[in-house]
Amino acid sequence: MAIVVLLTTAVAIAQQGSAQHVKVELLAQQVAVSSGKDLQLGIHFVLEKGWHVYWINPGDSGQPPSLTWHLPPGFRAGEIQWPRPERLHPNKELVDYGYDDEVLLPVTVHTPSVISNGEPVELAAEAKWLVCREVCIPEHAQLHLALPVSSAPKVEQQHAKLFERTEKLLPQPLPSGWKASFVSAKDELILTVRAGKPITQAEFFPLDPGQIDNPAPQKVQSTSGGAKITLKKSELLLKPISMLRGVLVIPGARPYRIEAPARQPIQ
Repeated sequence: MAIVVLLTTAVAIAQQGSAQHVKVELLAQQVAVSSGKDLQLGIHFVLEKGWHVYWINPGDSGQPPSLTWHLPPGFRAGEIQWPRPERLHPNKELVDYGYDDEVLLPVTVHTPSVISNGEPVELAAEAKWLVCREVCIPEHAQLHLALPVSSAPKVEQQHAKLFERTEKLLPQPLPSGWKASFVSAKDELILTVRAGKPITQAEFFPLDPGQIDNPAPQKVQSTSGGAKITLKKSELLLKPISMLRGVLVIPGARPYRIEAPARQPIQ
């Protein structure tokens, strides 16, 4: 299925702006900036029903949001922290990875050791994203936020629950003692997770595109010490891989980052 792209762009020059089918905001977890203390920001997307934006690996179609920061001297923005995605089904043949309804994409901003207590700190980012339903629309917004300087900034209560909910969706390292590895079979990648207890349900989201067949069902076999997840290889996977990276989602648990090495010579 060809994805039709409408060349329509909406620009919002404000802390909050509305574009087609999505509202985007630049939010701060703290009410002020403090010298030498990290500042937690986030790009908040609120989407119309049926529309979505994409994860870092968009799946079979799409493109993830990107940010270009414009910060005062001495300030430095980290990478986007990606909450666990959902499987999206634009049609029967495709599966994308992304977010509908709403999503906050957190970014940690490192501050300099000395900040003047005079004027508010001006923070700005150019956000670009693709919002999709039956068609995809590329959009961008210029977002600005001014925060005062304080030696002991408090949490912004208006946004506290949103940041808290998002933090629980950010993939964490595997718990101590857990191990992951994979075996490459003819048409499959078999991911083994050793957790010291049975895992009956799980879902794997690949970080690297072109490795697994995204629409194919994932077969989860529970074992006494974890689970085996059988993933169909993508037709685009033409060379052996030595590492399978992604996010493991287990119902009732935090999502986990997976970096599973090949357990035996790849066939």
